[in-house]
Amino acid sequence: MVQLILDTEGYNVSLPESIKGGYTASLRPLSVDVEMVTGRLVRELRGSVWEIGYQYGYFDDAQKNRVIAACQKGQSQPIRCGFLPPDSAGGLSYSSFFVTSFQYPRFFWGRGGAGEQAIPLWGDFALTLRQAQPHD
Repeated sequence: MVQLILDTEGYNVSLPESIKGGYTASLRPLSVDVEMVTGRLVRELRGSVWEIGYQYGYFDDAQKNRVIAACQKGQSQPIRCGFLPPDSAGGLSYSSFFVTSFQYPRFFWGRGGAGEQAIPLWGDFALTLRQAQPHD
């Protein structure tokens, strides 16, 4: 099942399904604290935004490069993403998101294939997205 797609100008990067609680999507209130002339502090609610957390274990070299390029672009400008909301029946929702943080994958040697040959892998990738525009 696809949980998250990063779309950078029509070039989709479909991320593998995260397991063991590695994918979260939740609505967060977007607010700003305002100090009034009288000294009171008030919180102005601007709306709600989706915040998405994603972690994944292992990528091959080509997938790692595409994911890092999409994340770097998302730090400077909003990118269109398809995500799986928690109340969805399997359909993705699409919106513009900023990449608020991501952890570069680290290099590992893995075992796989016939004869248990060592294969290079990239792992421990983490990503946090926040919706660019609030909604009610």
